[in-house]
Amino acid sequence: MKICVPTTKNELSQKKIEEYQKYCKLIQWGRKSPVKFASEIFGVQLMDYQAWCFMQSWSKPYVLWLECRSAGKSTLMAIFLMTKMLLIPNYDVYISTNSAQQSIETYSKIEKIALNQIPSFKTLTDIFENELEKQASGDSGFYHSPAGHKFKLMNGSQLVTLSTNLTAVRGRRGSVAFDESSWMSAEQFATLENFANVDSSFGLGTNKVKRYDPTQMPLQLLYASSAGDVSLPFYSKYKKFAKKMFMGDPNYFVCDFNADLVMNYSSVNGEKIDSYLTQKTIDKAVEEDPELADRELFNKFRKGAGQNAVVKAESLVRNSTVRVPLLYNDTGKKKFIFCYDPARNFDGSILGVFQVINDEEIGYKLQLENVISMVDQDTKAKTPLPMPQQLEIIKDTLVAYNGERSAEWENILGFYIDAGSGGGGISAIADQLMDDWTDNLGRTHRGIIDPEHKQYETARSKYPNALHIVHLVDPQGYKKIMYGELEKNLKLDLINFTTYDNKDYLMIEKQNGEFDTYSLNSSERMALLQIELTKNEMVYMERYDNPNGGVQYELSRDRRNKMHDDRSYVCSLAAYALSLMRRKDLLKKPHEHMNVNQMFVMKKPKMIQGRW
Repeated sequence: MKICVPTTKNELSQKKIEEYQKYCKLIQWGRKSPVKFASEIFGVQLMDYQAWCFMQSWSKPYVLWLECRSAGKSTLMAIFLMTKMLLIPNYDVYISTNSAQQSIETYSKIEKIALNQIPSFKTLTDIFENELEKQASGDSGFYHSPAGHKFKLMNGSQLVTLSTNLTAVRGRRGSVAFDESSWMSAEQFATLENFANVDSSFGLGTNKVKRYDPTQMPLQLLYASSAGDVSLPFYSKYKKFAKKMFMGDPNYFVCDFNADLVMNYSSVNGEKIDSYLTQKTIDKAVEEDPELADRELFNKFRKGAGQNAVVKAESLVRNSTVRVPLLYNDTGKKKFIFCYDPARNFDGSILGVFQVINDEEIGYKLQLENVISMVDQDTKAKTPLPMPQQLEIIKDTLVAYNGERSAEWENILGFYIDAGSGGGGISAIADQLMDDWTDNLGRTHRGIIDPEHKQYETARSKYPNALHIVHLVDPQGYKKIMYGELEKNLKLDLINFTTYDNKDYLMIEKQNGEFDTYSLNSSERMALLQIELTKNEMVYMERYDNPNGGVQYELSRDRRNKMHDDRSYVCSLAAYALSLMRRKDLLKKPHEHMNVNQMFVMKKPKMIQGRW
């Protein structure tokens, strides 16, 4: 006869003990060999340079990954965080990027790996998915919310994406993964780095018997990005962390993976494999934009114009948003200004289209919607198109942005043209726009003219039907004023740009906090690329003080023979136009006159204890 005595709540059965022993053995093995654990448990295969980076970053509190495009940074971060959360109980991770869209993309990478939704990963398992806490049957365990996407494991570990609203995310504790951190501000770093400013092994209790707990895994700050600008804090951290690592500090690790390593040294278990990055891809990137290729492929930080820069990189990051560029007036009610820097032989010929927004709180501001570079692609030196072709492009663009069912040039508030003698802005463009003209669909349009320029003193009476929306601007007399206005308006956040990471799609946030994937067409991609080139030119514009007390605005000396400044000049034209609109709007507003007598109202004295 066998007697079975049930165990109490504080006792474990032999079977339970054996299960826990197996579990603890697996967890301890995973903590010692996290790369092998990720390979066996998740079914993912890392390349050798990724495995080395993974292992070196495992227990370091301060880690920085400087990796070029196509190095697999986002995938490595996803697997790294998944492994840590599964092996370390109650391990909280927060993902922060420069925009909510980028945070969601990093979160989605983990979600797709866990749910086996990446076709290139052939051997993924469902182990991580089975470890997720689920609120209901059929629930995936991945939750999407405007306050932050999140998921939680059964061991108490959780991951949360952070919004860019720094006030709303203060006071939390846990590890922080900064993705695309090269463009983050010092304020964002200062706020979120406090999450990890605690000792994970610290604890208090009321028991007098001393307990010896194992050393906890330290909280970690992980910075990952391609190269950015030297004026932003990511570059300072890159230098500081590298120096600390070289001096032997065990708390720091930095890796620097560029295109040469990815293309020529990709291997798995010592055997060389074909790289995702090819020489053809690199050559194409260098040909299209050498400066961008240096940053995103070869990890060379952009120096900008230094202390005398007209526009700081941080200002451009702050004033750039993820949005689809407007290629026409989609509502027929939006207002625009055109800014045009003409050229025929040497410089670039650029047309910028800015939407005018009348904000109820701050007044007029601008939003850059499109930048059109009128380049003849068939020429070896990529010189500008012949002026008749440029004129046709301008006319078509005017029609597109004025919109359907709108009065003639009702939605074009101004057309600002550089009137320099070498560009042909007056003779080849402004002169040809004065007369009425017919478009490709046979519709007749009224001409446009500058009513104040000295060249058109007699032309105003000869072209009475032409609308007065052209403004010819002399660069010699107004360049300093224009760049001064650009510097001021960007500091006041009055000009908005787009941000673009050279993908075929954008992640557009909806009102409920979810994101829609918007597929870009070729024209929209070109507009976004041109806006990025515009921003790049602007950070190299420098303010020089002359010995005679004057001020000069030019490209920084190391960039004058390598790039043009036409796109930044178009933005300075727009900034000048914006200042004129804001000044005119301020003078039109009625002022409330205060009655002087009301400022000195005599109150009747009160009697206190028999005295006045």
